[in-house]
Amino acid sequence: MTFLRDTEFAWCPGCGNFAIRLALAETLKELKLKPQKTLMVIGIGQAAKMPHYLNINFFNGLHGRSLPVAFAAKAVHPDLTVIAESGDGDMYGEGGNHLVHAIRRNFDVTILVHNNQIYGLTKGQGSPTTEMGHKTSSQVKGVINEPLNPLALALSLNAPFVARTWSGAKDHFKRIVSEDDNSYDVTDKVIAFEKSLEFGEKIPMGIIYKKER
Repeated sequence: MTFLRDTEFAWCPGCGNFAIRLALAETLKELKLKPQKTLMVIGIGQAAKMPHYLNINFFNGLHGRSLPVAFAAKAVHPDLTVIAESGDGDMYGEGGNHLVHAIRRNFDVTILVHNNQIYGLTKGQGSPTTEMGHKTSSQVKGVINEPLNPLALALSLNAPFVARTWSGAKDHFKRIVSEDDNSYDVTDKVIAFEKSLEFGEKIPMGIIYKKER
């Protein structure tokens, strides 16, 4: 059974969400998961429309509130594969408090965040990960706040699996989501922190940190 759903899209042409959709559907199929046993919980935003275009169970929650619902679903139905998925504004802004405590509690839930460093759905104002100085529709003189580093945050809270991939590399995306890609000792938290702080002309991709909890 395919995870792809034949439907009309509301995404803008050229959006990276199309590539993520295809890669995610292929990954779930290759992992031999069943659509009826897979749940995606989402918030609000363009990224959060993902399960609307997949053959999958989903719960569309409030802005920034996907994680409490995802954890509740996993607690009640531990046999489900649960994925919480949304964008950087929804997950790091409105949902930042939930993310912190979600990592602490360490439920068996996969969290996927589309980080394009902007609020894409609501006319392009700065998100928690927008770089300082970047001019937006609402920060016309440039963003003045330090950007959030989600990988470093996750590591500081002892998240058991921290990784980064991107929408333009389908095979890499699939390896990351299925936990099959690394280039150094990913159990070394000091190296992982160093990698999490690298961001500029070169951006580390792959499994940043992985250790059982």
